[in-house]
Amino acid sequence: MEKNNMKFHGKLKQALPKGTFIRTIGDLKQKTIFSDSHSNACSATKHKQSLALIEGDLISYQADNSFILHGGKTKELVDFQVLATAKKSLCITILLEGKLDFGYDDLNFIYDANDQPRAVIVSLARSVSFRRTLYKNNQVTKLNLILPHEWIAQRILSNDNFSKLVNQHLAHFELQINDEIVSLTSNIIKSSAPASVVEQMQLESLTQQLLLQVFMQLNDATGVGISLKSADSVLETLTYDPVLDRLVSYIEANLDQAMTVSDLAKFSAMSISSLQHRFKNSLGISLLSYIRRRRLTIAKQQLESGLMTISEAAYNAGYRHPSNFTNAFKKVFGIPPQDLILKADQV
Repeated sequence: MEKNNMKFHGKLKQALPKGTFIRTIGDLKQKTIFSDSHSNACSATKHKQSLALIEGDLISYQADNSFILHGGKTKELVDFQVLATAKKSLCITILLEGKLDFGYDDLNFIYDANDQPRAVIVSLARSVSFRRTLYKNNQVTKLNLILPHEWIAQRILSNDNFSKLVNQHLAHFELQINDEIVSLTSNIIKSSAPASVVEQMQLESLTQQLLLQVFMQLNDATGVGISLKSADSVLETLTYDPVLDRLVSYIEANLDQAMTVSDLAKFSAMSISSLQHRFKNSLGISLLSYIRRRRLTIAKQQLESGLMTISEAAYNAGYRHPSNFTNAFKKVFGIPPQDLILKADQV
């Protein structure tokens, strides 16, 4: 891959188009990522035509009941912001080449690996809004290694750094990149399309070796960076509850739909009172408050990105009247949505 000399400011311009619905086409090696729903530079109206975002040698692999791999050697084709939902997990991002601008809710990272590779581990104790900003002609070599909640819960044995990290939402730890991590990451990316059982085993073995390097470094560290938002200050202990995990995944997939506690109780095969009690005890927040908070958080990102007007964001968040949405928004984030938009326009 040729030297990446593009100028990188690391700040999102409000003129960037943004989108949420992403799909990938291509063969086992060369793929292109498209957006099928995006805004243009001047308005929040959505266009039907597809927009090519990224092309290159992409890796997308999932081991049964274990890790998920995403990444590869790619070229970003347009200035764009991708918006999505990231599920509860432990996310390891390793950037070997290029620039990477991404974030979870209000936790943001701006990395430039042209001088040296960068890497970070982020703990997601619950689903969050994910953002990644693309810059035209930016060439990236990176790997995302995602560990699901079930995998993590089975490995919490003591009050070590690993447990401290995964037990707090949006806690994060910057890795020191060594030659072994670079070599393993590069070999995993090169093995992006296993065509046999042996090649799958080789890919999974390399990933296990990389995880060992990462967690050995975490275990030896003297401290772990922790970031807790004032609006989300509830500490969550990481106990695996398959019923609630399935319910939360269902909620996240249907935040744009009407949901009642009765409907969710039926989905969980529980009584309303039992579900409310179990949800509050496990997550430290009531069921309806969780749904309301997630909808407002998504609305906040959409407003900051210029993807929607206040009226549209209010409607999508389940509010019939924008005034009610404004009051709820200000109560959670300490600022009315109008001021948020003005602040974003000034950046």
